[in-house]
Amino acid sequence: MTSILLLLGCLPTEYSGNPPAIEGMDVRLTILHTSDIHSRLTPYYFEPSFTDQSLGLSSDAGPYGGIARIGHILKRERANSGRVLHLDSGDSFQGAIVFNEFQGEAEVRMLSEIGLDAAVVANHEFDLGARNLSQQYGGWGTYDLLAANYDFESWDLPWATELEKMILPSRIYDLNGLRVGVIGLANFSSLNSIYDESNSMGVIPIEPGDILPSEASKLRSQGADLIVVVSHMGLDDDQEQALVFADIDIFIGGHHHVAIDPPLVITNEETGKRIPVVHSGAFSKFIGRLDVVVRDGNVLSHDYTLFPIDRFVPQDAQIMDIMEEYSEELNQKYNTDQIIAYAEEKLTRYGPTGGDSMLGNFTAEAMRFYPGVETEIALTNTLGIRADIPAGDITIDDLFNSMPFDNTITTMFLSGREVQELLDYVSARSTERGCSSQAQIAGITFDMVCDPLAPFADKIKINGVDLDPEGTYELATNNYIANGGSGFEVLERNTTQTDTGISIRDVVKTAFIKAGTLPNYEEDICVWDNRINTIY
Repeated sequence: MTSILLLLGCLPTEYSGNPPAIEGMDVRLTILHTSDIHSRLTPYYFEPSFTDQSLGLSSDAGPYGGIARIGHILKRERANSGRVLHLDSGDSFQGAIVFNEFQGEAEVRMLSEIGLDAAVVANHEFDLGARNLSQQYGGWGTYDLLAANYDFESWDLPWATELEKMILPSRIYDLNGLRVGVIGLANFSSLNSIYDESNSMGVIPIEPGDILPSEASKLRSQGADLIVVVSHMGLDDDQEQALVFADIDIFIGGHHHVAIDPPLVITNEETGKRIPVVHSGAFSKFIGRLDVVVRDGNVLSHDYTLFPIDRFVPQDAQIMDIMEEYSEELNQKYNTDQIIAYAEEKLTRYGPTGGDSMLGNFTAEAMRFYPGVETEIALTNTLGIRADIPAGDITIDDLFNSMPFDNTITTMFLSGREVQELLDYVSARSTERGCSSQAQIAGITFDMVCDPLAPFADKIKINGVDLDPEGTYELATNNYIANGGSGFEVLERNTTQTDTGISIRDVVKTAFIKAGTLPNYEEDICVWDNRINTIY
């Protein structure tokens, strides 16, 4: 590992010898940025969106992504730069089969191998629990983990003690005399997933307004020339914080999976400083390079390049060798190239109107009709489906990329009033997200009224019959939202739950094999049918 780190670029350390005098000088800093890798360590195929293509990711340039290509670009850009810092905005875990098998070991190891300097802790880092994060990082991590807005001190579980030591609020990096303070700002949605066997959290979140000013002031007192926030709060929060917090110079963010070129520039309302807000996308599709010119702690100018990661990018040979260890084991165990069905067109996880979708309908129908489940209705969270399935042969690898979570089917009985409450909540949560439905359903049709003041579900029918408030309906859902994940409290408090232990991904795999070729418009299989009618 040491030799590869030397080749790819060592972590910044305190400058040895006398640093150059930079007072009154124009100093150039390069920040390389990755975010939301989501376990896409090997190249994969998908159909680039219109936005992806406008940012340079050609539709005929697959396969895309992969950590060996990321390593090549990072090595190349470091060689073409002076003062360099590589920051990652989190969510390296979860999204491909390598995570399901190795539980984050590969992600932490490969980020260390490519010479990452620091990453903010993000919500999917906790998908297998906080203790798993401490074990994987403790075993393989050489970069800094940052999160100023998490407090673990109130909890006495061993993993909490270890994470308190591992996760720093901030750090100063001395880059040949330029002292760059980096603050980590984690996402509060992480707290939905932090657990150990008892599902106890024991982590106190701190509001950004209660931590950023004091942390920035501390770094300034320690000699920081520049303050950078590496964030997993999302684009809207980053813009808001750049507007109001006077002592931050740059925001480097993630979580919403958006790439922006050029970066947004926010004028701070107190100082008038122009603050770059950088987001470089997700799923190993892009790497961002931000070049800034700094004089006496002030950012005078900036320039930005977004590098697409496609088949034209060479793969670093040393990184490929390490990844081959994991790939061979995965192929032997899962037969990842096995073809299970054929898609005549792209099977989408989002619908054209923001309501139901092809894959959402297919998944929910497969859940409720599976032997041993066989319920009247089904509902699963839209974000449990993480990727479209491209046209062509559907492989096991495609299935894991689309459905990476190891969720199981939970059944329960709901009254008609609880069904109304459930769909009202879906409508409210979806309204907050641009009227993009946060659930996918089967056996149900309804109007999702996205009124910002009073969102609600209307004209609900169960298998073609009007919802009976006094009736009882058996629901199949996934164990994550059954336990209250994503705010589904109406399910969490239900006392009739039974976790079947049946893997939703296995259910969908079986349905793919049975269907053979998709979509099937004659039999309404894996098609969009407007069962969730969005009303704005």
